[in-house]
Amino acid sequence: MTSVPTRRPLPRPAPVTDLTDRAEAGRSARRSHRLRTAGKGLLLLVPVLGLAWVLLASTWLAVDRVQVVGQARVTAAQVEQAAAVADGTALARVDTTAVERRISRLAPVADVEVTRSWPGTLRVEVTERVAAAGVVGPGGVTLVDASGVLFATERSLPAGVVRLQVHSPGPDDETTRAALAVHRSLPAELGRRVRIVRAASPSAVVLLTSDGKQVVWGRPGDTPTKAAAALALLRTDSAVIDVSAPGVVVRR
Repeated sequence: MTSVPTRRPLPRPAPVTDLTDRAEAGRSARRSHRLRTAGKGLLLLVPVLGLAWVLLASTWLAVDRVQVVGQARVTAAQVEQAAAVADGTALARVDTTAVERRISRLAPVADVEVTRSWPGTLRVEVTERVAAAGVVGPGGVTLVDASGVLFATERSLPAGVVRLQVHSPGPDDETTRAALAVHRSLPAELGRRVRIVRAASPSAVVLLTSDGKQVVWGRPGDTPTKAAAALALLRTDSAVIDVSAPGVVVRR
């Protein structure tokens, strides 16, 4: 006898109201998750925004003092004026690079470093130029640093500073640079005796000593050989010593 398979009843579909309820519950859960996530993000963001406001917009950490150190020829007032930082500017917003650039335009300033010192101090450390020579003129003596920059005026030539005699003194003048390079390269024993460095061109540098003798140096270079010859011949009664060609020393 052949058996007839029993048919299982198909599951009855869920009522429409149950599907709707489950869908709504899922949407509600997702909304709650998003709200919780947003709330946590807001809790983290509020302190950050508050700190940003304190640093960048409030007057609590604003510049209330400019501390200038290292200056001698320029005054603290001149440095502050060149810095051009308005009162009440938030310390964090100060562009220290721009401030350094403005202060470096002061002629006596060779280098400057600007740093922040919390809560409200802008610290300016100035390194001033050092006189390598002086150019004597009707209005006094203009001091020149080792790179040829004219940066200050004195009534007379400071002690230990040589007199520079060139046609157009300045950092872009090749003759100025050559004369200063020669003087800078001299050994101490010879450098102490030099009172005037004169140059008609970059290859025609002449040293005048404190006892009235002349050392024709020529162009920069060959310092050890030239200096040794000059020191030896300065012990003689020669008034002019030409070491411009180290292999052929001439004295008169």
